[in-house]
Amino acid sequence: MAEKKYIFWRHRFYWKLIKTLVGPFFRLYYRFKAPLIKIKKIGPYLILANHTAEFDIIFLGMLFDAPLYFVASDQLLNSGKGSWILKTLFNPIPKSKSVADLAVVKRMKSVLKEGGHVAIFPEGNSSMNGGPSSIPEGMGRLIKFLNVPVKFISIQGLYLSSPRWAYHRKFGPSTMKEIKTITPDNFQSMTSESLETLVKETLAISAYDNTLAYRGKRMAEGLHKLIFTCPKCQGFLTTDSRDNHLLCHQCDFQGIYDHHGYLTVNGHQDDLIHHDALNLQRFHEHMLTHGHHVVISMPCEVAFWEGGQQKRTAFQATNFEISEKGVRLTSNDGIRHYPFENIYSQAIQVRTKLLLYPTEGPMMLFRFDKKYSTYALLNLILWFKTNLKEENRDEFDKRPARTFLGL
Repeated sequence: MAEKKYIFWRHRFYWKLIKTLVGPFFRLYYRFKAPLIKIKKIGPYLILANHTAEFDIIFLGMLFDAPLYFVASDQLLNSGKGSWILKTLFNPIPKSKSVADLAVVKRMKSVLKEGGHVAIFPEGNSSMNGGPSSIPEGMGRLIKFLNVPVKFISIQGLYLSSPRWAYHRKFGPSTMKEIKTITPDNFQSMTSESLETLVKETLAISAYDNTLAYRGKRMAEGLHKLIFTCPKCQGFLTTDSRDNHLLCHQCDFQGIYDHHGYLTVNGHQDDLIHHDALNLQRFHEHMLTHGHHVVISMPCEVAFWEGGQQKRTAFQATNFEISEKGVRLTSNDGIRHYPFENIYSQAIQVRTKLLLYPTEGPMMLFRFDKKYSTYALLNLILWFKTNLKEENRDEFDKRPARTFLGL
């Protein structure tokens, strides 16, 4: 029986077409400048890059002289006609967010064997605060198993141009560059653990490594989705944002967001990485005191799908409620309840979506109004799961379910 083929001539054709037609617009609009990296005749390569914005994939694709086969969330590939076009044109490698998937590893190996180049954003999610996101365990084992040269790419400027929390675009420069290449001769003698450390250290890239300005109107609008506790009164989900200000409904707090991506609170200016750390600490302290009484309820839409399905269900209106008892969905179809011990994994997608993977039954994709913070909901779920199991956060993040691609 012939092996399944993953690389076709049309992928290069459409890659060239889109690069020619769309590339100039993105380069101009995002003031993107980067030297071409030649890999066409010397591959295959595994490409690893930091993840700063939803459209990193477009710029990373323009950086090379050959098409890349991206490891992408399966949510992008089971939404109907648009997903069919994406698969036909580029044949990305689907992976469930935050869930181990050994089939992905085999698919990557096959693409590399055919001479294609595989691209991964090891962080999985684009940065919420401009700093590096956590990289799940297993990258070292994956690199050794694939056994091809690895190029590390640094992406700069796209986060401050379009923060994940923001309602509006900011205008400033962006770029990408190769920062390191390692070959099997370099890494086969390394342990998987030391190789994994190398990946994490190399991709520990901050949006604040440059001091350039990013200007626009209503700069801070949406910032309450990242900083969802008040720096003054410690209120949970009491913040709002307007123009260049972070505000609080519960007190007279005001913070100012500037053109360099810094937030000034009580006369002290700091980056969003620092403010996010303080925000999560306030959230933790709030939950220690009030967690048993926290009940959050909001309208949204939900779609369902089973593993391996080519298309998820249509979105339907539902009410999303979260408390220490778990997640409760109320819709015209009735009530569904998911205790936290029955939620295997969770993730946020783009700006308005939340993914839940239960131990039994279909997976769920929630779509919220843009004003709601899916980041806050994700942290609520993580806190309840951690608290109920009496684990500390470090132990929780190192569960086998977090291991990259199941390796």
